[in-house]
Amino acid sequence: MEIGLTSDKYKNIPITTILYFFRWLGIQFSEVTVNIFNQPEKSLQSARGMKLGLHLPNFGNYGYDFSSMRCRRKIETILHQIHLNREKFHFQYAVFHPPEEPSFYDLWDFYLTNLKQVGIPLLLENIPSYTFDSFLSLYQKLRAALAEKLYGICLDIPHAFLSEGDWKRFYTALKYDIRVIHLSDCTEKKDLHLPFGLEGILPFEEILKTLGETGFNGILNFEIKPVSLSNMNTYFNTFLQATKILKPENVEKIQRRIKLINQTLKITDFLLSPFFLQLHPIK
Repeated sequence: MEIGLTSDKYKNIPITTILYFFRWLGIQFSEVTVNIFNQPEKSLQSARGMKLGLHLPNFGNYGYDFSSMRCRRKIETILHQIHLNREKFHFQYAVFHPPEEPSFYDLWDFYLTNLKQVGIPLLLENIPSYTFDSFLSLYQKLRAALAEKLYGICLDIPHAFLSEGDWKRFYTALKYDIRVIHLSDCTEKKDLHLPFGLEGILPFEEILKTLGETGFNGILNFEIKPVSLSNMNTYFNTFLQATKILKPENVEKIQRRIKLINQTLKITDFLLSPFFLQLHPIK
């Protein structure tokens, strides 16, 4: 099982810096967003030697997906960026969501046409608004339409929990098609992408134990967001605890480097604070 973290821009810190920190920390896999194409050459240098997955735009983060005809220009631009850069980055997969455009039934062909142009093995991710049955039905429909272009499933455990209150139903029934798992903590009603150890309610150790005992050999990607730059302990601790259970041989090196990164990020948080910027505005 490979363990990774999602990379994206955070506050004023670009995705290139996040990738550099992750690589230095010893993280060998990261799922990135399309923000990686803002500075592709610099991103490539920051991620040197890492394996990468790509998350395509979705309604939650971008306000559109590949079924959004109203955003045709944006979709064309992203597809062009993917075509220019997919060979350089050697993306392992591209995750996409079920169509969420209100009139997506009329846009099905548009949705499929865009997905077929990605040119990276595709993974369908479950979302909270889809029950197990509705997700399975969509997956079967997409398998028929996309054939070998659809590589399998990305199981988002908090999404599955919010959908039916039982992530194991999704996992048990679909495990032979699951290539990637997204994991973060959530509350009873909200998908907050929390690090574990805060106000979330998912049973972290039980989930990891289940994945280990059932022989999951895909990618476990932590799709979590920091609370703040000055408090990264819970963020990195989530990754560290998973490493202790699944890859204990890597723990010592990661612990030492987390300590150094935390010190650096506390300084960065101060330099980006309103107090400091008022005294020393960026010109």
